[in-house]
Amino acid sequence: MSINKYLIIFFVFLPAVTSSILNSEEKETVYNYLPIDKKLTTAIESSDFLTNKESYCRKRKNLNDVTWFEDFSTHTLNKADWNYSLSNGFFDNGLFVYGWGNGELQYYREPMKNSQSYTNDNLFIEDGLLKIQPIYHQKPYKKNFDFTSARINTKGLRSFTFPSRITICFKVPTGIGAWPAIWLMPQSNISWPKGGEIDIMESRGRVTNIVGSALHFGNSFFDKATLVNDVVIPPSVSFQEKFHSITFEWKKDSIKMYLDSETLPYMSISNEQEDFKEYGYPFGSVYYLIVNVAVGGKYDDYKIDKQAFCKNNDCTNKDNPDQHRLLIDWIEYARIDN
Repeated sequence: MSINKYLIIFFVFLPAVTSSILNSEEKETVYNYLPIDKKLTTAIESSDFLTNKESYCRKRKNLNDVTWFEDFSTHTLNKADWNYSLSNGFFDNGLFVYGWGNGELQYYREPMKNSQSYTNDNLFIEDGLLKIQPIYHQKPYKKNFDFTSARINTKGLRSFTFPSRITICFKVPTGIGAWPAIWLMPQSNISWPKGGEIDIMESRGRVTNIVGSALHFGNSFFDKATLVNDVVIPPSVSFQEKFHSITFEWKKDSIKMYLDSETLPYMSISNEQEDFKEYGYPFGSVYYLIVNVAVGGKYDDYKIDKQAFCKNNDCTNKDNPDQHRLLIDWIEYARIDN
């Protein structure tokens, strides 16, 4: 195993992208990225990648060592663990913030009425996998939204805190504008980002072999810090073609992220770092888990290709619909020694 790290100040992604975004003509598209506080990119060349496999996720732990696990073994989403987030935004001091504060285009839908499986066309369980697919509606949904998607969370139902280890085995969707995410927010209603946000995994649908993890913290939307670490793997084992896992190791004074079966973290954060001297270290409380796929937004500079998405619920416009879905194989939560 070989790990190389680079400190960079602006988002930089390779390879260059050629796509039909605004019209039917193919042309080279230049992407501009917003500056962030600190960003590391870690390249991983694992010996495990020399073997062609469908999944490179680390092996499951013995169930006796696991506090909670979800392997989506039935077609029904468990109501005891999962809520749905709805709409296209949230209320903040009485004002509705559209696009979830990020300029996102999707409307998050509720489960279908009278659905015994607690699912809908955007989120369902099939073949032992949780599948979330954004859908492009040629006739706008609720008259205003070209896209629908799904976002589920464990708020008020299942909590996560340190010392622990959370592992998710996943495959990300392809398509310019797809923004899948697996992340944690505080169970308390403290205003963002005072309580911190932990992004275990985010990716851009136009980039096959890069995903990122991030920490957000600070006093307000305009007075905050962000630490980001992207992980890069060979295109032959890309996150869009193969299953991979990220393990989030969470202790009282540190946060680490591991890819697959690697023994060295690609992200390692200590509460004694200079980054926390101004705002403090907020990652010592109780959080809940969120899984979603957004569409568009500032994460990829608002770029989007409508033709990259499933159309009108049935997804028959795609030869391989799963390529355009976030797939979750399993989730594990285990308590560990601090």
